[in-house]
Formats: sequence, structure tokens, C-alpha cells
Amino acid sequence: MQVVEGTTEYIIQEKEHLFLKKGLHHWGRPETLPGTSWFWVHFNSPEYDSPSYKEHTPLPEIDFFYPDHYAYRFPMPKHGTSPFHRTLENKLQLLVADFGKPTEHGMVQLSIQVYQLFLQLHKSMKEHSHSTRNSGKGETVAGRVMTFLMQHTDEDFDSEKLSNHLNLNYSYISATFKTQTGLSVIETHTKLRINKAMDWMRSTSLNVSEISEKLGYKNPYYFSRVFKKVIGESPSAYMSHFYKS
Repeated sequence: MQVVEGTTEYIIQEKEHLFLKKGLHHWGRPETLPGTSWFWVHFNSPEYDSPSYKEHTPLPEIDFFYPDHYAYRFPMPKHGTSPFHRTLENKLQLLVADFGKPTEHGMVQLSIQVYQLFLQLHKSMKEHSHSTRNSGKGETVAGRVMTFLMQHTDEDFDSEKLSNHLNLNYSYISATFKTQTGLSVIETHTKLRINKAMDWMRSTSLNVSEISEKLGYKNPYYFSRVFKKVIGESPSAYMSHFYKS
């Protein structure tokens, strides 16, 4: 089928999707083949210029999420297809069926299902895009940096060591990582170390000094200052939340 959004024309083939932007004029010429059918999903999203929503999703390797980590947005692919689209019609049919059932909290449940559908679509399109083109050097930098940082959480960050390991200029590494993740390399390394400290606090009987030493900090006082800066409370205050026999 053919759809014109403003002045841009889109030709949507079988098992493809198209996101239309609210507030623009949408129309089409009678060029859509007879018998063509489609699904409409109407939804609202936060204002794009909201300063509280980040452009980057939280790094999965940083397994302790802070409240502000949930305030992010991810771009949906405007138009296209992927292997996920082969099952998309069945999923949409189920949504239509649920839409027609008057159940308690039905609209909330339906909204959650649509959100999950968009997440699956986003993931599938991203994977499909990566598999259909060769990854450039810049696209692999963030993953290589994360691997290095996770292997060196028990020591202070060393930019020269990272640069030599990746065989890349550190300025390039730093700028590329920041663009791809929204975080600096040093900030990420610090959060990985603090996450490991928090895990030990929850699951072991190690004290603050022992944890500080295992993470390679020069002294426990410096570790405590870093911990409080990241978490918002001291290590001893954080540990007091957990009962350990």
C-alpha cells in the first residue's frame, strides 16, 4: 500500500510496518491493491523534547539500575521488515481479540502487551540491521571496551592499558564510547566496580575494608567517598539494609 506523510511517500510491502507521526497530514492515492488489509495501533508517547528522558538505554552490564535509568527512550524503526514480522500478524490478531474482551484492567494489560510488542520489534530490527551489513570499527568499540572494563574491575582505570589492548587512540575510544552509550569510560568503570562491591555486600560477610582491597582501591576511605558519590549513601549505611546471618 502507499502512504504519504506530509510530503514523504512510503510504499509498504507485505509484512512490513510503518510508524506515522501524530499531527502530520497523512493520505494516499488509490494505488493500494484491492484486498489489501492492515492493522492500526494508536498510541501516545512522552514529548520528544522532554529533558528527563535520556537518548541511551541503560547498559545491561551495569546490573544495578538507579531510578533515573528508567527514564529513557528508544527510537522505533520508521519503516521496514525483519524475521519478527513473520509472526507479527498473529500477535496483532491476539491483541485485537483481547481488545474486544471487557476485562478488569483490560486497557492496562493491552497497553503492556503493545509495549512488549514494540520492544520485540525494536530488538528484531536492530539485530536484522546488524546481520545484513558489516559492522564498522566504531560499532564494535563499546562492546570491546565493556569486555575490557569487566575484566579489570579489581584495579584502577588505566587509559593507556585500554588503548594498547584495543590498539586504538584513547581519544577516539572515549568519544566513540560516549556516543554509543551516553556514559564516559571512567564513569562506566566506576559503576561496574561499585556494582561488584554492592553484590559482595549483599551476598558475603566481607567488610568495607576487605571489599575495598579486593577492588584495588588505594584505601577504604577513598572507596567510601566513591561509593557515596555513586549510590548516595555510605557503604556502611548501604550494608545496614541487609540482614546476614
